[in-house]
Amino acid sequence: MQLNFKLIVFLLFPVFLFSQHTIRFKVVDEASIPLARAIVIMSQDDNQIAFGTTDANGFIQKELVSGSYIVTIKKLGFVPITEVISITKEEVLSFTLLPETNQLKNVIITSRPKVMKVKGDTISYNLKAVVDGTENKIEDVIKKLPGLDIDQDGKVLYKGQQIDNVLIDGNEFFGNKHQMATQNINADMIEGIDLLTSYSGFATASGSKKGIALNLKTKDSYKNKWIMDFEAAAGINNSFRFHSNSFKFFKKGNVAVISDYNTIAKTPISREDYNEMRILADVDSENREFKSIETPTFLNPNAFIKDKKNAFIGLNYTSLIGKRSKITFSNVFNKAIITEENDKLQTNVGQPQSRFSFLENKVATYSLNNSAFKWEFNKSKNTFISYAAGFTPNADKDVQDLLRSGNVLNYTKSDANFNFAHVVKVQTTLLKTINYKGTAQHSADDNRQKVDLFSQQNLFGGTFDTIHQNQNQRQANFNFNNVFTRTLKTNNFSFKINLLSQQDRLRTVILENQNNGLDVKLQRKSIQTNFSWLKNWDAKFQSILGFKTSAVNSWFQGTQNAFTRYEPNLSLIYNFKGLNKLTFNYSLDHQLPSLSQLQQTDIILDFQTISKATSIDYNRIIPKNSFSLQYFSVNPRSQSVLYSTVSYDVEQNSVSSNTIYNSDYIENVGITTRNRKSIKALALYDLKLNHLPFSIKTTLFYLKSIGLSQFNSVDNEVETQNFTNRLQLVSNFRKSHVQFGIDYNFIQRIVMQSATNFINTSQNHQIALSIRGKSKTKLKWDIGFVINDQDSGFDTNQLFFLNANVQYMATKNWKLFFNGNNMLNLNQTTLLLNTTNASFFTASRVSIRPGYLMLGVNYSL
Repeated sequence: MQLNFKLIVFLLFPVFLFSQHTIRFKVVDEASIPLARAIVIMSQDDNQIAFGTTDANGFIQKELVSGSYIVTIKKLGFVPITEVISITKEEVLSFTLLPETNQLKNVIITSRPKVMKVKGDTISYNLKAVVDGTENKIEDVIKKLPGLDIDQDGKVLYKGQQIDNVLIDGNEFFGNKHQMATQNINADMIEGIDLLTSYSGFATASGSKKGIALNLKTKDSYKNKWIMDFEAAAGINNSFRFHSNSFKFFKKGNVAVISDYNTIAKTPISREDYNEMRILADVDSENREFKSIETPTFLNPNAFIKDKKNAFIGLNYTSLIGKRSKITFSNVFNKAIITEENDKLQTNVGQPQSRFSFLENKVATYSLNNSAFKWEFNKSKNTFISYAAGFTPNADKDVQDLLRSGNVLNYTKSDANFNFAHVVKVQTTLLKTINYKGTAQHSADDNRQKVDLFSQQNLFGGTFDTIHQNQNQRQANFNFNNVFTRTLKTNNFSFKINLLSQQDRLRTVILENQNNGLDVKLQRKSIQTNFSWLKNWDAKFQSILGFKTSAVNSWFQGTQNAFTRYEPNLSLIYNFKGLNKLTFNYSLDHQLPSLSQLQQTDIILDFQTISKATSIDYNRIIPKNSFSLQYFSVNPRSQSVLYSTVSYDVEQNSVSSNTIYNSDYIENVGITTRNRKSIKALALYDLKLNHLPFSIKTTLFYLKSIGLSQFNSVDNEVETQNFTNRLQLVSNFRKSHVQFGIDYNFIQRIVMQSATNFINTSQNHQIALSIRGKSKTKLKWDIGFVINDQDSGFDTNQLFFLNANVQYMATKNWKLFFNGNNMLNLNQTTLLLNTTNASFFTASRVSIRPGYLMLGVNYSL
C-alpha cells in the first residue's frame, strides 16, 4: 500500500517529490530548556537517511527531500521518542523529551575500590574489586555484589525478589532457570556483570514489558569456541556424581548442553522452574486468572532426605537469524528416585489433647520433561512480533508405608500430567502516536491422578479396607489482551481491553462406590478494561492512577450468573536526592473460587483426609485490598544498598475449611469466612565498609497472618507469625590468599489457634563459618562449619556440619578434587521439622542422608 502511494506521487508530482527543504529540529525538555547533544536519527524504509546531534541551543539542521520520515530522538536520562513526520516545506519542528524519573540517575561510586557504576537503567559491577581467585562458579561472585544475592536454588535475587533472566553476552540462557548459569559457568570465564533494571528483551519497539536481567559478559578467550568440562567423583556411603558442561558463546547466540547424574541429592530443577514451565512464563501474566499447580515433592529445595538419585540433561540454543530475527530453544529432562523416612508426632489442632505418632516410609519416582521454543522478529523499528510455545509432560508416583496406631497402611499416589501452551505477541505503533501491544494465548492441561489405599482396617468410616480413586482435571484457557499507550508531554495514558475464556472440568470416582462419582464443569468468560494514567508532576514526584473493570459470565453445573467487578489502584512515587526512592501502592483485587474449591462429592486428599461437598458459592466474589510502602536507596559514599518494604492485605469473604474429626480420619468442608489479614515487612541492607576489607549483608523478614477456620462449625481464629534474621559478614582482603565469611541465621515461627488455645513456637539458630583460600594457581580450597540449634516446641536438636572442597590443578586440562559433605555425620542422623495445615500440626524427626567423602577428577578443554 505504501509503495503504491509513493508510485502515484512520483508519477503525478515528480518535482514536488524530489524538491529539497531546509528542516530545523529543536529538542527541549519539559521546561522548554534546549537540550544539547541529543541524538537525532532520520530514516525511511529501515534505511538511515540522516544523523546528528543538537547544538547548545537544542537545534540541528538537515536538508531533506519531500516525503515521510521516521524520526528517533534519544538523550541519556530522557525517555526516547519515535515519530513519523511528513516533509513538504521548510519549517522548524519541535520535540519535547521527558525525564526518566523512574530510572536510576548517572552515578559513579566514588569509594575505593569502585564496586558499582550506575548509568541510566544499568548497574555495572567492577569484578576486579571483589574477585580474589578463590571463587569457583559464578554464583560465588554474585553473592559478593551489593544489592544481589543467590538463594539455595541458585536463583539471583534483587530487592529480595528473583530477577527475570540471566543473560550471557546479552543472549538468553535456559530462560528463567538461573542456576544453569550460576552453578555451571566458571567464575574465571566472566569479565563483567551488568544488572539491567529495565530489560525489554530482543524487542526494539516501544511498549514492551520491562523486567530485570543480569548480563554476564564472557572474556574474549572463551568466545567462538567450545568450552567443555567433564567431572566424575565417587566415595563412601554410596556417593557418586557425573557432571558435564558444554558451552559455545558466539556473537549471535549460544549453545549449551548440561548433564548430571548423582546419588548425593542434587536436583538442578527448582519449584519455580517447574511452575514456570507449566504456565509458559514468557507470557505476560498480569491479566490471567490464578492457576493452582501441585508441585512434585522431589523439587523440595533441600537435601534432607534419606536417599536420592537424580538424572538430568538440559539443552539450550539461542541464535540470531539475520539482523532482525532470533530463535531460542531449550529442553530439559529430569528423573529422580527418592527415599524418605519420617517419625511424626501429629496433633489434632481442634483437639489439642489428641496426639498420635506414626512412622512414614516413602519411595517415589518422578520424571519431568519440558520443551520450549520462541521466535522473535523485529519487523521494523516500530513493529515487533514473537511466538512462544511450551510442552511439558511429567509423571510422578509415590509409594508410602505408614505404621499408625497398630494399623499398617499402604498409600500409593500417581500423577500423569500433560501441558501445552503457546502465545503470539505483537507490538507496534498505531496512528503514529499510539503504542500497541497485543497478546493471544492458548493453553491446555490434562492432569490424571490415581490414589490407592490398602489398610488392615476399614477406611474413612466406611465398609472398605481398600479404596481406589481416579481423578481427571482438564483445563483450557484462551486470552486475548490488548494494550494501547499514548504519551503526551508529562502524561502517559494506557488503556487495556482483554478477552478471557477459562474452562475447567473435573471428573473423579471412588471405584468401590459408584455413587460417589463426580463430573463437574466450570466455565468463565470475561471482558476486562483497565485505564491507567501516569503523571510526572515534576522531576521528583510521579503518580499512577488506574481503574479496572471486569464483566464476567460464569457457568457451573447448569447455573449461570453475570456480574461486574470494579478495581482501582494507585501508586505514588517520590525521588529524593540521589538514588533514593519512596513508593506507595494501593490496589483492590477480586478473586473467584477455583474448581477444586467447588467439588460436590467425596474426594480423598491423602491417607487420612477426605474432602466433603463444599458450601462455597461458585460466584462468590472475594475482594482483597492491598497497601504497600517501599523505600530504595543507594549511597555512593558508603557503597551501601538499602531496600525495605511493608505491605498490608485484607481479604474479605476468604475461603477456608471446616474440620470434622473422626476416630482415625478427618473430613474437610470448604467454607467462606470473614476477613483474613496479613502484614509483611522486608528489609535488605548491603554495606561495603570503606576502611575495612569487609562487606555486610543483612536481611530481616516478618510475616503475620490472621484468618478464620472452623472446627465442627465453631469459629477458630488462626494466627501465624514468621520472623527471619540473616546477617552475613564477608571478607575481601586485597592481595590475600585466604578469605572468610560468617553467616548467622535466626528463624522463629509461631502458630496459634483460638478455639483450643493451641500455640507452638519453634526456633532455629544457625551459625556458619566458611574459610576459603588458594595457593598460587594450583590449589583452591574451602571449608565450612555449621552449628544448627533447633527447638520445635516439642523437642530439641543440635546438629554439626563440616563440609570441605579441595581442587588441585594437575595440568592445564586436568583437575583433581575432593568433596566432603556433612563429614561429622557419616552415619545417619536426623533433624526437626514442623508442618501445619487447617487440621493437623505435625512435628517430625526427619532422616538426613549420611555424609560422604568423594574423590574425583575434572577434565576441561
